[in-house]
Order: sequence, then C-alpha cells, then structure tokens
Amino acid sequence: MNSAVAGLAGRICPASYSYSPSSFARAPELRAEVLYVVGGLYGNRFALAEIERMAECELAHTEIVFNGDFHWFDADAESFMHIDHSVAQHASLRGNVETELAGDDDTNGCGCAYPESVPDDDVERSNTILNRLRAVARHADAINPGVRARLATLPMHLVAEIGDARIGVVHGDAWALAGWRFAHDSLHSTEREPSLSAVFEQAALDGFASTHTCLPALKVFDSPLGERFVVNNGAAGMPNFSNTRYGLITRLGSIPVPRALSSARLYGADAAGVYVDALAVRFDATAWDNEFEQLWPRQSSAHLSYKHRIENGPDFSIDEALGRGPLRECFAAAA
Repeated sequence: MNSAVAGLAGRICPASYSYSPSSFARAPELRAEVLYVVGGLYGNRFALAEIERMAECELAHTEIVFNGDFHWFDADAESFMHIDHSVAQHASLRGNVETELAGDDDTNGCGCAYPESVPDDDVERSNTILNRLRAVARHADAINPGVRARLATLPMHLVAEIGDARIGVVHGDAWALAGWRFAHDSLHSTEREPSLSAVFEQAALDGFASTHTCLPALKVFDSPLGERFVVNNGAAGMPNFSNTRYGLITRLGSIPVPRALSSARLYGADAAGVYVDALAVRFDATAWDNEFEQLWPRQSSAHLSYKHRIENGPDFSIDEALGRGPLRECFAAAA
C-alpha cells in the first residue's frame, strides 16, 4: 500500500457503502412484537449467550437482529466460526468489519470512516486488527467454505415492523454503512436536527436503530410527521459507560420491558408508538477478560486500543448518551 492510500485507510467511507434514505421506503423484511438490535458484539461469545438468555425472558414474539461488527476480537478460527454460526441463526446485517473481511482489498483499511477526532494511532491499530482478522476469516473459510461469501451477501440495512411502527435498522446511519451522523454528538446537535428530522419523510420510517460509532445515544425528534427517534446502542460486547463492565443492546417493543428484565433497563422512551429501551448485557466479564487476553496479549493492537475500555468503560455517561450537558466529539476507538 502506498503512503497516500495508507493515510486514508480507515478514514474514508467508500462509495460502495452509500445508499439513499428513500431506499427504506419499502415493505418490511422482519416483523416482531419485540426486536433486539445487537450492534458491536465484537466477537464476545459471552455477551452473545447473555443476549440469547435475555430474549428467552420476553413474554412476546421476539427477534434478534445483528446490525454489524459481530466479528472483531474473535481472532482464532474456533472463536470466529462460533460467532459466525450463532449469528447466522438470526437476522443480520454486515458492518464495515464484515464487509472488509469478505474482500481482499486493503484500500479501505477497517472501513471505519473514522472522523478526525479519533487519533491516528487508533485508526492504524484498527487497520492492523482487521488484517489479522481477515487472515482468520480465510482460515475459517478453508475449514468451512462459504463463510466469507455469506458475509459479502449480507444486506446493509433492514426494515422492521414493530406493532404499527416502521424501523430502519442500519449499521452506520441513514446514508452510509459507515456513516457517523447517528453518533451522539451529531444527533444532539441543534444545527443538524432539521436535516435529521427531514430524513424520516424520505425513508417513510418512524425510527432508526444503529451502532457503528461505538458509543450509545438516544434522540427523540418532534418532526412535522410527528414523533420520531434515532437510537444507537454503542457496543453489545464492550462497556459503554465509565466504570461499568456490561455491554448494551437496543430493545424495540410494542410492549414494555418485562419484569424479569427490569434491572437491565438503563434508560429509554415511549416514542412513535414503540417502547425504545437500552438494556445492559451483563455477560461473564471474568471469562471474557481471560479469552481476550489469550487472543490479544499485551502490546497487541487490540490490547492497546481496547483493554482499558474493557476493564473500566469509556469516559462517557448516560447523560451524554441522552444529550444532557455539553457535547463532546466522538473520541472512542470504534470498529
């Protein structure tokens, strides 16, 4: 890779990642009373097991959709294939990680399209993680042919119907697979609110659920069409708030969170006829710590970028996710 391309790898959003908001104005591919949107699993099989356990506690028809970056830290063939097989049992979208794993061109790096606020060192380490994971994906494909081809065929977005509400499930935002306009700082910016409100009319949706930016957010809009929302779960497989160890998923329901899961509910809103809730995924953190250390020892790229967050959570709060207080630019390493 020449130096000019290397400088862009991990920061550019490829043209092939783009789509129009009007593409969501279609019949839904998925219908459920309750939908778990699981973004940023990052290869954490213990989080996956906890999410499936939580779904069993629901009192109504519940579906799980993985909206990208379910691979990342699963850097051996056994772990990779376990995650891939488990995710394949549910609806799933490809994130930038899966998109780049399915190909061999390193021009895009990790495909994260990182903003300038993310340090160069984080970008370079993410590119290195992707390269290692691509080698693992090739190995997995040799054992079980078709793994990478399946990742390549996963859609970039999905329309779900929850009760009477139409929800667009994306990895990034309403315009691109690796878009950052559903990041907390963008969602809660008063300057960007008009354009975000207008997109709902183009998309014929009541809400969007995303992940990509690795930090959570919830914004309810009072649009000309009525109440609309965007919810970003951050990461299911990593902590999202300071001094925590749990991951986070989005629950969209036509009924409230059941009593059995009430302790998992951190915040939410009743918006556009849907219960929109952020649920804590309290996975076995000790087991995950041990597995992460085996896969990514000290001085490895993932250890340098993520170990502090895995043990302590990012410098981020629920108040910031909800737009309370001063806005800070996105800063966390994200895949």
